[in-house]
Amino acid sequence: MIPIMAKCLPPLASSGQSLSTDRRIAARPVVLAAAFLLASCSLIAPPKPGAPEGSAPEAVAAPAKPAALEAPKPVAEADKPKTYAGSGQFLNQAPPSPQPPAGPEEASLNFEGLDVREVAKIILGDYLRESYTVHPSVTGLLTLRTIRPIPRSALLPTLEMLLRQNNAAVIREDGIYKVVPISAVRGSISPQLGGPQMPIPAGYTVLVVPVKYVGAKEMAKILEPFAADNTIRVDEVRNLVVLAGNQKELRHLVDTIALFDVDWLSGYSVGIFPVRSADVKTLVADLDKVFGPTGSSPLSGIVRVIPIERLNALLIVTTQPKYLDAARTWMERLDQISGTSGGSRLFVYTVKNGKAENLASLLSELFSRRGSTTSAPTLAPGSRPAQIGSAGMTDARGGTAVATASPAASASTPAAAATFAIPGSTGAPSSEVRVIADKDNNALLILASPSDYEIIETAIKKLDVIPKQVLVEVTVAEVTLSDDLKFGVDWFLSPRTRGDGSITSGQLNMGSLPTVPSGAVPAFTGLQLINRMGGDVRGVLNALGQDGRLQVLATPQLMVLDNQKAQIKIGDRISVQTQQQTVAGTSTGVINSFQYLDTGILLSVTPRINSGGQVTVEVNQEVSVPGTASGVAGANPDIAQRSATTTVVVASGETIVLGGLIREDNQRKTSGIPLLSKIPVLGAAFGTQSIVKRRTETILLIRPVVLTNVREAAEASEELQRRMPALQGLLPLKPAAASTTPAK
Repeated sequence: MIPIMAKCLPPLASSGQSLSTDRRIAARPVVLAAAFLLASCSLIAPPKPGAPEGSAPEAVAAPAKPAALEAPKPVAEADKPKTYAGSGQFLNQAPPSPQPPAGPEEASLNFEGLDVREVAKIILGDYLRESYTVHPSVTGLLTLRTIRPIPRSALLPTLEMLLRQNNAAVIREDGIYKVVPISAVRGSISPQLGGPQMPIPAGYTVLVVPVKYVGAKEMAKILEPFAADNTIRVDEVRNLVVLAGNQKELRHLVDTIALFDVDWLSGYSVGIFPVRSADVKTLVADLDKVFGPTGSSPLSGIVRVIPIERLNALLIVTTQPKYLDAARTWMERLDQISGTSGGSRLFVYTVKNGKAENLASLLSELFSRRGSTTSAPTLAPGSRPAQIGSAGMTDARGGTAVATASPAASASTPAAAATFAIPGSTGAPSSEVRVIADKDNNALLILASPSDYEIIETAIKKLDVIPKQVLVEVTVAEVTLSDDLKFGVDWFLSPRTRGDGSITSGQLNMGSLPTVPSGAVPAFTGLQLINRMGGDVRGVLNALGQDGRLQVLATPQLMVLDNQKAQIKIGDRISVQTQQQTVAGTSTGVINSFQYLDTGILLSVTPRINSGGQVTVEVNQEVSVPGTASGVAGANPDIAQRSATTTVVVASGETIVLGGLIREDNQRKTSGIPLLSKIPVLGAAFGTQSIVKRRTETILLIRPVVLTNVREAAEASEELQRRMPALQGLLPLKPAAASTTPAK
């Protein structure tokens, strides 16, 4: 507190006039310190430690992270703005000035040029009735005139004020008041704990005041203009302020501490606003233009914008909660996509319906700047050459019936992790993008700028759709060829062509068959598309079944996703010997190696749904029948195999029939007179031998049905249950309502 010196007044009496107890003059209270404090303080932060006196105070620094921000947040919440409204209070209520209680014991002091010892005798001895001593080095003349009487409790503070003018102070020690020089106070008094609600003892005292919310060093800078020299010390380790002075001075300083010791963080309003498109540093510079640079705007220190590059967000700190809305509005106006907006961020996109690695490959092909990855050229759907093989089968000319086609070159498959660049508006890449597929969580990790991510996200949402399903009904049957069917089912069902080349029926044939001379067998042409509708074929097959010439090998029904492969295997695994080694030192001397082979009916189907509602079906079918091993020891059995790989196109719900895999078996039959026909060499004269040829054809009926939603899939399941009465008691025909509703 600045010392208030008494002004010399004109003498009311002679210099030797004694103190009059009848004329009582009240001393003027010292209130300038509090008035000056309230008039000169603002709401901005105090200057930083070490700043020179008189320099302009800086805007408040960013507060420490609130406790609410320390807990980890989910990724979905990280992109949402968060605001924390403060109280807006940066000063406590000023404590009321203590008013001395009025009482009958009042005194008027009136003296001019009176010796210090005489003044101490009048106040301490005559009025207060206290024991006292005066140090010999304390000298000087004092002048005081009170206009109104002052209470007894104000006499000692008045004496302390007068003694301060002569660099003297009053201390109390062992019940005795001592008037000593201020320089002699050191070592004579013990510090006491002080606070706003704690009493301050009379006399010169040292108080230790804890500071809660403001740094002790900063608080000392606030107190220095209002305190005498060398009366304030700071303990930064414990955040304490040590004050020295008389009762009146200490009361003013303690009240000042209580005024400014406020929870600053709770007063500030803080907002965290994620930046979606623009660069963080660029956006801060733009907002500084709106709110004005530091030190040159009325809002300087009121609104503070801090870039948080780690979060790609802006931290806005303000003393007024309503300024957060204004800052957010301007930030959203300026946060626009630019052609070269920088600042890569990590985005996580959870794939809902597809596979993350497939989407990563598609994105790399779409946006790669290293050159696009293209597939090898192929024929139109349904026209690709078939791959057909039939082991152990011969045609009429005695050759092996084999038809093959070179497979198309496989396209290179991009990796699940790709680095590419998205072209900007000027054709140059705006930034490098990194996409990694997380197979475990079925998610995409995308490292890109916000502007590039918007382009990628739009593409992902169009690709990440609910996949369609296809119900594939397959019938694999074997027909014995005889009479009208001796040339095959396709020959029997093929339409006859007229002379003008037109087809006589509505059935579809892949092409007219060559003219075959009487008694000859046509050359094997491989797998043929016999009929698209399948109605006539089913009628013929039913008739063949009643005649005993049809054997149904398998009727699998497969539910498969669009463009996914489904497999079914019906048969046995047989062991075949692959290697034989002679090893010395073993019991048998021979080590045999075996391998298991799948036999029976092996079928794989891969449907692809076209935009027009048709289905492209890739079929890989194999029928293999193991024979008997020859009499040679260790010989493997022969395996008769018929396989076909082809691609056809059919509308949803229609049936196609594939045929043309013909097998011919030669069976030797012997008949004759019993016993005599068994005689070696001579037995042939008593019997006959004949070779019976048996020709069979394997045909496939394929009926794909496109299921676009869960309801259609449920209806297909009900239809399958109706066809199989044994399942009706195990599974409900009507699925639950929840199962027919697509998951959101």
